[in-house]
Amino acid sequence: MEYSVVIPVFNSQDFLAELYGRISKTLTILTADFEVIFVDDFSTDGSWNVLSQLKKDNPEHIKIISFSKNYGQHNATMCGFRFSKGNIVITLDDDLQHNPEDIPTLLELIKKKELDIVFGVPKNYNHKKGYRKHTSKLWKFGTHKLNDAMENGSSFRVIQKKIIDKVTNHHQHFIFIDEMLGWYTDIVEVVEVEFNKREKGDSGYSGVKLVLLMLNLGVFYSSVPLKMMTYGGILMSLFSFGLGLRFIYKKVFIGVAIQGYTSLMVTILFSTSLLLICLGVIGQYLGKIYTVLNNKPTYSIKEQDL
Repeated sequence: MEYSVVIPVFNSQDFLAELYGRISKTLTILTADFEVIFVDDFSTDGSWNVLSQLKKDNPEHIKIISFSKNYGQHNATMCGFRFSKGNIVITLDDDLQHNPEDIPTLLELIKKKELDIVFGVPKNYNHKKGYRKHTSKLWKFGTHKLNDAMENGSSFRVIQKKIIDKVTNHHQHFIFIDEMLGWYTDIVEVVEVEFNKREKGDSGYSGVKLVLLMLNLGVFYSSVPLKMMTYGGILMSLFSFGLGLRFIYKKVFIGVAIQGYTSLMVTILFSTSLLLICLGVIGQYLGKIYTVLNNKPTYSIKEQDL
């Protein structure tokens, strides 16, 4: 198999037929040896019915998988990876924001330069709403700083099979594809392409969900919060020690009486709040460890037609 296209699906019944038609038209020009794997992440609209009809009409090129509950885009993508057989795996979104006609551009680059991964990134964020544009920029900046992840990552990718084989060996519950890809290679380039505005419905990632996802990513794939606790504790200790020396100096050498019930209470409350925050961070790590030890599943397949 030359190419596998993996598409996580969530409430996109209005886009799927056009999406497959454009993918098929684009790839048929290159080769007849391709497959498109749709992974339905527990859609609540008629997406599965549309996929079933597409599979019936194109049995040689389409694989469809349905989850028994919603596990998220990255888990659905990982599932598609495990069923893929292509020498090169292509991923893109289900809502036509990525143009299938740009796939040959990414394929040409990965072959010409013998790369492991090529990302298709947007030329700009003008296709997004105002708050979504700024939230997306914050997401990319935050994930890069927290995890040293690929700052210019995207869900529009082409990936060599050898990298897919390594990534699919992981079975942790919380999956972030771009971070895991970065564990195995730096032979990566990006190419700017046009991203479209979603014509119908809303994105599955609201601003709040992006922030929560970034926090989860920080706990599962980074020790930055723990380092912040350590450095913050050192700074607070130095500050407190210096403040104590100042009060002792004023009391012993200047004879100034140390007063201030209000300042004392503020100091106690502030230090207590820091302790509670640190305990909360530790609790998050312990909770994630508990989840991993319980072998919480990455996904559960309800139905498949391969």
